Amino acid sequence: MALNFMGAVFVRVTDLEQSLRFYSDILGLQLRNIEECGRIANYIINESSPLITLIKTEGYQAQDYPTFNLNYNNVLELHEKLIAQGVKVGPVKNWSSDRNVHIDFDVYDPDGNAINLIEWSAR
Repeated sequence: MALNFMGAVFVRVTDLEQSLRFYSDILGLQLRNIEECGRIANYIINESSPLITLIKTEGYQAQDYPTFNLNYNNVLELHEKLIAQGVKVGPVKNWSSDRNVHIDFDVYDPDGNAINLIEWSAR
């Protein structure tokens, strides 16, 4: 048995319409489709990336830590833009690993799910 690739990351949301606006307009993700059941929406970043799948779930309580991150260019500029739009964001963090230099922060969707937005460059 061989693993081929990661297929999707699932995000639970309580209001699909409100979440669609956030993931499309604020994060800039491309909506691929809304499934026929009307409670699942799939976003695509590119053809080789996993889907980000929103699942409408009643009574869901968000986690206060991110379960995935999205890589952007100009993260500091994005942080300021989101603040100006009134979007809830965490503080900017600068840190390094053995391989990369990182700048990141968390942004929170309408349900309070934390999503880490990150930019990195090789050391």
